[in-house]
Amino acid sequence: MEISKIYRRFIPQLLHMLILPLFFFAFMLIYRPFDAPDLIGREWYGVHLTIISCIILVSTVLTRLLYYLLPLKINYTLYLLWCFAEMIFISFFAALYLWLVLKKPDQYFNILAQVTEISIFTLVIPYSILALSLRIYDYHKSEDNKLDVSVHRLRFYDDKHNLKIVLTVDSILYIAAEENYVNINYIDNEKVRNYVLRSSMKSIGELCQENGLMRCHRSFYINPSHVKVLRKDKEGFVLAELDASGVRNIPVSKRYYEKLSDLL
Repeated sequence: MEISKIYRRFIPQLLHMLILPLFFFAFMLIYRPFDAPDLIGREWYGVHLTIISCIILVSTVLTRLLYYLLPLKINYTLYLLWCFAEMIFISFFAALYLWLVLKKPDQYFNILAQVTEISIFTLVIPYSILALSLRIYDYHKSEDNKLDVSVHRLRFYDDKHNLKIVLTVDSILYIAAEENYVNINYIDNEKVRNYVLRSSMKSIGELCQENGLMRCHRSFYINPSHVKVLRKDKEGFVLAELDASGVRNIPVSKRYYEKLSDLL
C-alpha cells in the first residue's frame, strides 16, 4: 500500500529535522545509555554530545529534503527501510567525528558499530512517535472527510487568489482543463451548470484530491459518487458516464482506470 500523503509533506519532514537531534541530545544527556560517556568521552561529554547532535541535524536535513523533493512512490515497508538507512547515514558521520576528531584508538568500523547501536536504539523512539502521530492525524482527517462529505464546501480561487465560487463536494460533477482556465461542472437546483475559473489544474489539484475528487485524465477531475458506469467505446477508449442528464461522457486514462473502478 502506497504511503499516505501526509508523510510526503514538508511539515512532517521539518518535524523530523528538529525532533530527532533534540531528542537524541536530551536522552543521551539524561540517561547516558550503552556506556555512552566511555565512547564519547567523560571529559567535555556535553560539548561532544552537542556536536554529534548537530551532525544528526545536518544529516537529517539532507536526507529529509531528499525524501521530500524526490518524486518517489514509497510504501510503508520502503519507508521503514528509508528510516533505517537514515540512521545508518547519521551513524556514519557521527562515528567519523569520534574517530578523527577525538582520535579514538579503536578501529573505525568498531566505533561505527557502537554508534549505530546507540543511534538505532535511541532514535527508534522519536521515529515511532512521529510515525504513529502522522498515522493518527491522517486517520482522523480521513474520517472527518467521510463524515459529511456531501455538505463539505470547496472554495475555488482564481490565479490572483480571489475567491470566485463555493460549492459542496456532492454538487460537483467534473472539472475540465481548457488552456488557462478550468471548467467546473456542477448541479444547482437539479440543473447542470458550468463555471469558468481562471486557474490551472495544478493549482486546484490538491484541493480536489483532498476532498474526494479524482483525476481520471490529464485534463479532467471527476466526482466518483456521480459515476454511473465505466464503458469502452468502439475505439477501445474508456469513458465514464455520469448520473446527470445532458452531461458529456468523461474520458478515463489507463493510468487512472483501475483506481477509479475500485471506488465504484
